[in-house]
Amino acid sequence: MKHVDIYTDGACKGNPGPGGYAAILIYGKKEIVLSGFEPDTTNNRMELTAALKALEALKEPCAVSLYSDSSYLVNAFNESWIYNWEAKNWKSTSKDPVKNPDLFKRLLELSRVHAITWIHVKGHADNVYNNRCDEIAVNEYRSRIKDEPDESVTVVDDVDVPYKGPLDEEIVSVTKRFSGKVFDLEERVVRLPDGELKNREIIVHNGGAAIVAVDSDRNIYLVRQYRSAAGKTMLEIPAGKLENGEDPLDAAIRELKEETGISASKKKFVKLGTFYGTPGYCSEKIHLYFVFADLRQGKPHRDRGELLRCEKIRFDDAYADALKGNFEDSKTVIGICLAASRPELAGDQN
Repeated sequence: MKHVDIYTDGACKGNPGPGGYAAILIYGKKEIVLSGFEPDTTNNRMELTAALKALEALKEPCAVSLYSDSSYLVNAFNESWIYNWEAKNWKSTSKDPVKNPDLFKRLLELSRVHAITWIHVKGHADNVYNNRCDEIAVNEYRSRIKDEPDESVTVVDDVDVPYKGPLDEEIVSVTKRFSGKVFDLEERVVRLPDGELKNREIIVHNGGAAIVAVDSDRNIYLVRQYRSAAGKTMLEIPAGKLENGEDPLDAAIRELKEETGISASKKKFVKLGTFYGTPGYCSEKIHLYFVFADLRQGKPHRDRGELLRCEKIRFDDAYADALKGNFEDSKTVIGICLAASRPELAGDQN
C-alpha cells in the first residue's frame, strides 16, 4: 500500500462568508496541490472540504498521514465522535443534528477505503506545508473578491507608492524558542493587513525602570559598568529589570538605592515618561523617573556579580554631553534630555 502525506487547511472571510480550501499531497518526490473556492461557506466546511478533496484525489487505497490544524476534523476521528454520530443517525450527544453531515458522511466513507492517521498540527506555527496551505486557501477567496470594495480595509500592493492602508498585524501563532532569566525569545507568525503571513522573532522582556537623580548642587548620579553586548564600559543612569508584577516606581527606587546608595522620599519621584528601546524586536518598555534634591546618601547594595561604580558629575555637563552624542546608552540620553526640561533644572546652565 502506497503511503501519502496530506496537508490541508481552510479559510473564510467572515464566518459565514466567501472561503477557500487547499491541500498538498506528497508521494515520494511527487507533490500535488489542490485548492478551491466557495462563495458562501464557513471555516469548518472549508477545513473538512480540504481533507475531502485530497482523499477523493487518491486513485487507489493508500496509507495516509493527514495533517490538519482543525481540531474539529481531527478529533472527530481520533476521539470517535464520528462513529457515535453515525450510530445515532447523525445526532450529537445533545440530540441536535450534527453540523456538516454531508461532508462528514463522505469523509467516513473514505476513511474506510484508506488507512488514515489523523494528525493535528498547530496552526500557522512552524509547519511549512500547513502555512503554505493557509496561504493558498486565503488567496483562493481573496483572488475572487479582490474587486469588491471593502471600506474597512485599504491595501496598496504597489511598493513604489505611499502606503495608506491599515497597519495592525494579527498574531496567529506564538512558539517559545528560548526561556532565560532576563528574557524569553518567541517566534511569532503574524498576518499582515494584506493577508500575507510573516515570521517575527520577538524578545519578551518584563520591562525596566531607570532614574535620573540630581542633588541640590545639580550633580547627577550615574553608574559605570561593562556591557557585554556593546563590548565596552558605559556610563549610564541607574536602572534595572522589573520583577513579575513589580510596580515600576518601586523598581526605580530599589535600583537607585542598590546601585548608588542614594534614597529619597517616594513622593519626590516624578515620572518622566516611558519608551521602547528597540520595538522592532524587543518588548522591553522602560519607565523613566526623576528625583531632585533631598537625596540621602547611604551604602549601595549591589547584586552579587554586578560590578559597577557610582560617579557623580555636573548635570549641566551631562546634558551638554548628551546633546553632543557622547553618551551611547539610549535610556541615559533620553532621561537626561527629559530631565533638562524639568522646572527644577531649567534656566541658565553654567
